[in-house]
Amino acid sequence: MSKCFPDRLDPWRFADLGKEVSGELPVEAFVRLRDCLMQADGEVLFNLSFSRDERRHARLDGSVRTELTLECQRCLGALRFPVERRFSVVFVQGLNEAERLPEDLDPCLVEEGVVDFRELIEDELLLALPQVPMHDTDVCQVPHEFVSDEELQVSEPEQQENPFAVLSALQKDRH
Repeated sequence: MSKCFPDRLDPWRFADLGKEVSGELPVEAFVRLRDCLMQADGEVLFNLSFSRDERRHARLDGSVRTELTLECQRCLGALRFPVERRFSVVFVQGLNEAERLPEDLDPCLVEEGVVDFRELIEDELLLALPQVPMHDTDVCQVPHEFVSDEELQVSEPEQQENPFAVLSALQKDRH
């Protein structure tokens, strides 16, 4: 795996050259992802393969692999979540070009002629996250206490004395 790679790259040039970029990055290097994690530890392994497809689109076929530490929303404990994701995108320069792509191709909008490959990797990791991370019910360490129907019945609130009743009585005495 290559350890030396640019942060920003020209996807059309890389596609013309058939470049491959692979390596590993620390999970803590992904700022947006880090905000979703309980703990930002470990490494993200990635492989990016640039090419031209049969329609001459600049294309990226990639994969990411890591294990993330999320917070279980049931027990609030650490949840180890393995991620192994493959993805493909076609690079476009504008929304018009993106709209003309066939539906089976995912566009990646490139601004200023370069793309930050770390953002691409981070986007794929964010897409892999579950909406509500939870352990399986047999693993989760939450006490299961059930409430009976009687306990759910809301009792009538006791009639409290109006604190202004005294003022009302004083006002009647004045007249």
